[in-house]
Amino acid sequence: MCGACGDRTPADWARPLYAGPGARSALAAAALALAARPGLRVAARPGGWLVTGPTGAATACPTLTALVAALRRGSGPALPELPVARGSGALSVPAPDGRRGVRLRAVADAQAAAPEDRWTVRTDAEALAALGALAEPPGSLRHYLAGISGVTAPWGGSPRPVPGFDAPERASDLVVWAEWARQSGAFDADPFAATCPLDGTTCLDLEIRAGYVVRAVRLLRLPQSCARPAFLGGGLDGCRPSDAILRAI
Repeated sequence: MCGACGDRTPADWARPLYAGPGARSALAAAALALAARPGLRVAARPGGWLVTGPTGAATACPTLTALVAALRRGSGPALPELPVARGSGALSVPAPDGRRGVRLRAVADAQAAAPEDRWTVRTDAEALAALGALAEPPGSLRHYLAGISGVTAPWGGSPRPVPGFDAPERASDLVVWAEWARQSGAFDADPFAATCPLDGTTCLDLEIRAGYVVRAVRLLRLPQSCARPAFLGGGLDGCRPSDAILRAI
């Protein structure tokens, strides 16, 4: 990753989503549209992207986090408008990764022993440290956040719904905007969650809390008629199953 980007996650959370040249080209188009700078060029290439500024200065970016950081350093908008109507291109569909979802619960009388899929902590500070562990290797290679409760800090609340990302060609715009907003600090206090189809049978389920990407998994898409009822927390475009069966496939 780019050492100057200030990212808190050493492993790029979005890497499985840009495994092919088409996906990298889609992310380049999404990033260029979001930056909105005359004379700027973003070219996809094997292993990442090349950003060329108006003066001809070039920056190689091997990861999405580095790409967004390079564009933000170039006086891009602090927080671009959410690009719900744009369709820069579809992303790669990740292979099954075998990770397990964990539920994080903050409770004052937490016990030391707990099932593997339930992490219990005593304070918000310990919960924040647990989120960091989920967002970084080795934790991020084995687990993702499936649910959180008992946290009193704002980042422990329910994310606001983000509708509009309802087609595979909009996934690239969602991913670039989410990483841009994350690096800008927009999700340090307010949690963010969104789903977007990746193809006809799968979708991306993304969640960011306290500035950490705590869930970015591929899920089976449910039929449109099977969208989650509002009393279960809703669901966007029939993509997201109940938290009780949330899993990476």
